[in-house]
Amino acid sequence: MDTSKRNILVGVVFLAGIFITAIFFVNSSTPWGNLRGESSERLVTVKVAYLPVLQSLPLFVAVERGMFEKQGIRVELYRLESPNQIIDVLVSEKVDAGAPSVAAGITAIADLKKPGSLKIYSLTCGDLEHLNDELLVAKNSSINSVAGLKGKRLGIIPGVQFSTVAKKILSENNVNPSEVTLVELPVPNQLPSLASGSVDALLTLEPTGTLGESKNISRILVRNPMVRFVSDPWCGAAGVVTSKFLTEKPAESQAFMRVMQQAIIATQQDNRTKAYLVKYLSLPEPVAQKTPLPVFITSENIDSRTVEAYQEFADVFYEFNVTASRPNISRLLVSVKNSG
Repeated sequence: MDTSKRNILVGVVFLAGIFITAIFFVNSSTPWGNLRGESSERLVTVKVAYLPVLQSLPLFVAVERGMFEKQGIRVELYRLESPNQIIDVLVSEKVDAGAPSVAAGITAIADLKKPGSLKIYSLTCGDLEHLNDELLVAKNSSINSVAGLKGKRLGIIPGVQFSTVAKKILSENNVNPSEVTLVELPVPNQLPSLASGSVDALLTLEPTGTLGESKNISRILVRNPMVRFVSDPWCGAAGVVTSKFLTEKPAESQAFMRVMQQAIIATQQDNRTKAYLVKYLSLPEPVAQKTPLPVFITSENIDSRTVEAYQEFADVFYEFNVTASRPNISRLLVSVKNSG
């Protein structure tokens, strides 16, 4: 091969290398997280956002057990640290669906701003019998009541949902919310902040409390404060799909929701599914197995009492002037068909 041909060949290979590298970074440097799932031309891609909390477990079950592939679906998972971020990518249609960890309160707010854009296929709830949310303090803290939070720093999950319910809980305990500093903390940063003294308490979700107890960092000040002071049951999270997904891909969206229903049932009936929390939430195996499960309710099984409780929760945003009118949660629920 002469020099000129060799140079041309080298140039082509070099340019091809740049092109392939560029494609790799475009596909792997998305601001919403890492992609998962097997690539196949036979599968329809569905983009799913989730929060790294226990409430996302049914999604992990569906992925790990290959339930999506059996329905002709390839999922791309996007891990986000803030409930507001998940709503943003849903409303802007950058993703098609959310795990059962999407903030149910913010979903109701989004429906006021863009009516009909989101639909709920499941609710994730806590009641007095099922530990879902908790108010934590440091193991050796002298705080022994909600009133003891006056003048303190309360860590919360980022977003308007937790800031609003925190104010509701404080008000219900005769504490002026202005007397407590709210500090937004992504879930992975919460226990380290409590341990370091950066905050005095945490209003959070499981498995933070179970993990904090196992590490001798925290103790529960109030079990299920949302249930006690906001609504009973408190359905703080939801499985959500976009209306665009439902309209433009009716067969695939119904298949996705059916898979999630099946995964919810598997999560509730098979305690071995907790093992997936080790991989997705980096929990030690003993902590994963000890973590209590919330109540997962599919849209087909939501009773009138739960709907009323969800509305009561959503009304808190109107009560604290987050919204100009009361959210209407009854129009959010979507039906899941038994067959495609």
